[in-house]
Amino acid sequence: MKNKKKIIVIAGIILVLTVVSIAIGGKNKAIEVNTTKVVLGDITEYVEELGEVNLENQVNIYSSVAGKVNDVFVDVGDTVKIGDILLTIDNQSILTQISILEQSKLALLSQYNEVTDMTNKEIEKLKLQISIMENKVTDAEKTANNSKKLYDAGAISQQEYQLAQTKLEVEQSTLTSLNLDLEMAKRNIVGDKSKQFESQLRQIDVQIEELTQRMKEFTLVSTINGTVISKPIEVGSFVQPGLNLMGIGDKGELYLEGDILVGEIVNISEGSIVEIHSKDLGIDGASGVVRKIHPQAFSKVSDLGIQQKRVKVEVTMKDNFEKLRPGYNLDMKIVTSRKENVLLVPKNAVFFLDGKDYVFINENNRAVIREIEKGMEAQRLVEIISGLSEGEEVIVSPSDKLSEGVAIKASEL
Repeated sequence: MKNKKKIIVIAGIILVLTVVSIAIGGKNKAIEVNTTKVVLGDITEYVEELGEVNLENQVNIYSSVAGKVNDVFVDVGDTVKIGDILLTIDNQSILTQISILEQSKLALLSQYNEVTDMTNKEIEKLKLQISIMENKVTDAEKTANNSKKLYDAGAISQQEYQLAQTKLEVEQSTLTSLNLDLEMAKRNIVGDKSKQFESQLRQIDVQIEELTQRMKEFTLVSTINGTVISKPIEVGSFVQPGLNLMGIGDKGELYLEGDILVGEIVNISEGSIVEIHSKDLGIDGASGVVRKIHPQAFSKVSDLGIQQKRVKVEVTMKDNFEKLRPGYNLDMKIVTSRKENVLLVPKNAVFFLDGKDYVFINENNRAVIREIEKGMEAQRLVEIISGLSEGEEVIVSPSDKLSEGVAIKASEL
């Protein structure tokens, strides 16, 4: 019985020693970590945004009339010169209006000529009547004069004398009336009626001239030398005034246009350097400069459906690429700040604790916590103002297992 108890005690001691040994061994086991050295380098802050390629000299050809497209003489990619005919729109409605007006003009001229002819005949008739009446007046004057002599001589009675005088007065009155009629007839041909006809004819001529000028609007021509970059219409398309029919631009001059959030535009100024990239097009390291910041913000819905306030920015490209086409999107990095030859560590080496910034450094294969002061943050890097020196090793992405003095097994990245 005593031997059995002795065996149990010894087994218990062995178990305790085993547990203690495991615990001590686990505590002394090194934790595997990744490290990198504190280096001197450059760090740049920038605003990232897509920029759309635009032609420097670009115009859109708009329709000013409504109608059906009869002919299109160019296609996308064609080179055009100023004055080249691009397309024509059916102008039959204008031709019909002009034809109606010309017929109205002919009818009016016919009426005018008819009235003029009638008036001329009336004038000729009055002239003849006046000529006859003038002869009658002359005869009546002679008769009246003779009657007076005879009356004075007592050869005729007073009644006969009065009859001769009355006849003269009647003939003179008739002649005066005929002369007035002649003046009225002349006034009709060169006066109110003539003016009325001439006014109507002028109105028709003005309408015809306006329609003739409008005919030019049905033939659209290029206003610049360049290349056709868009053509949303085809033969048979129906167009309305204000519709964009064609885009033409000079492919030799390109610039970028981007929409920047209002919260980021405050750090950008005209003259800011821009780094330009496109993985799809194999463009890397191209450069540009902000040439214009538009004065007014506008609302734009993001890809996530969020309405945002943005400001349009234009960027001049310093490098030319033949592969670029209007409408392509390039990645823009607009530099807002840059520091050179400063201490840098990866952003994921820094952690925040109790209101301060820290890193773990590798000191003789032991994790040692170090308080730091940060500066600029960009490109997944952090500028170190104080707390570290060049060449020191910091632990990247430290785990919760790390603590002050813990043994580590470092693998440098």
